[in-house]
Amino acid sequence: MHRNEGKCQLCEVLSQEYLKLPEREKKEKNMKKIAIVLLALLVVSGAAFAQGGKEYPSQNINVIVQYSAGGGTDVSVRGVLQAVEGLPSGVSFAVSNVTGGAGLIGLNQVMTADADGYTLGVLNTDLVINYCLGRTKISVDDFEPIACALIDPFVLIARADAPYKTFGEFIEYAKAHPGKIVVGDTGVGAAPSLAVLAIEQRYGVEFKVVSYGGSADCVTAIAGGHIDATIAQTVNAASQVKAGTMNFIAALSDERLTTYPEIPTIKEYDPSVDFEFPGFCIISVKKGTPEAAITYLRNKIRPAVDSVAFKDTLKKMGMQTVNYSGEEAKEFLAGQLEQYSKLCKNIKL
Repeated sequence: MHRNEGKCQLCEVLSQEYLKLPEREKKEKNMKKIAIVLLALLVVSGAAFAQGGKEYPSQNINVIVQYSAGGGTDVSVRGVLQAVEGLPSGVSFAVSNVTGGAGLIGLNQVMTADADGYTLGVLNTDLVINYCLGRTKISVDDFEPIACALIDPFVLIARADAPYKTFGEFIEYAKAHPGKIVVGDTGVGAAPSLAVLAIEQRYGVEFKVVSYGGSADCVTAIAGGHIDATIAQTVNAASQVKAGTMNFIAALSDERLTTYPEIPTIKEYDPSVDFEFPGFCIISVKKGTPEAAITYLRNKIRPAVDSVAFKDTLKKMGMQTVNYSGEEAKEFLAGQLEQYSKLCKNIKL
């Protein structure tokens, strides 16, 4: 007997079935069938108990962005999440900006949260580089990619009156004038400095490198005549290029940018080049998250990447992305990890 309820419905049904059995052999046959039904019911009820009887998602999904609100990472991540449709009533994405430690404090919170699909993080270039430099044990391999909010290649930017207009001319000038081209970067071990290093190693050239606090500072230094070139994302110098004071020389990518299709790639100059340098933001969950939650999130967020609303967001930012599948994103991340591992192995900070 179940308290306050009398016999449960299942017990009542089974009792009635048992009383109806007319013969011994039929009893044995039917009791086997009943045992199978009971076992199936136990499995189902056990699964429901394990999930608290709730389907995913049943509460808000936290998304930790490791940089300040209003920056490229924050805007792109918020933009794609705002374009997600069809979430259950009462469920939404709650974005938190957890800054500090070159993005590692925020990612650390993702790693210490339960792998239940209710805490998402953002994989980016800084994480790959920090891992390769030994600054953190957190790796891209600790996550399952969900969707790409941003994959925007770096470009080589130079003043408009420079004696080189193409990447080929840039390299030839550098070979003829060792150490004469002054290139700005954002600090030793940052993506722009590693891109400069890759070009030096690949083509046997040497630049004079000056470090600044950020890419915007590098662009300002070009405008002031303090340096000749820098490597950054297009958004940092879009207004100067439009005004005719600077040029986008080449994209450090395999394919031309969708936002600036007129910019040739390094690969067009050198088809065998084996590196590309994009800034990227890949929304991800901690490894070990239930596959059902991973599938649900991908099925919701990836269509949002292709939405008109999010494409408008990227257009306003002057940036782009690629809607990689989970496996494609893993392949991309593996390539970035391999590339930066080679470049970082001899860097001493």
